[in-house]
Amino acid sequence: MGHALHNYEGKCHQLHGHNYQLEVTIESKELDESGFVMDFGDLKKIVNTLIDEELDHHFWVYRRDPRVRALIDLGARAVGFEPTAENIVTYFATVIREALPDKITLAQIELYETSTSKAVLR
Repeated sequence: MGHALHNYEGKCHQLHGHNYQLEVTIESKELDESGFVMDFGDLKKIVNTLIDEELDHHFWVYRRDPRVRALIDLGARAVGFEPTAENIVTYFATVIREALPDKITLAQIELYETSTSKAVLR
């Protein structure tokens, strides 16, 4: 995914991208009849749909960035927040929480921007 930061004066102000990795941890107070918190296949469907539809081969730009119109014309997606790793992981947590079955909660979500840099939301 690519992005650019509007309210930032460093290198990340420029258009650039990352090979993000997303790690999702779920929990429940009880196991289902098969002994699972949740079938990993079902969790993968939720997470992979999010990645495929919103992250992979996409470019995010803050809707208040002065470059937004030109970038939208090139296929970018305008979002209502600065697309920092912290804001992206918060957005993903919201989407995943809404998609999880009632008795399952999102315990933690980590978005790796690089192998040594990540944003964590618990």
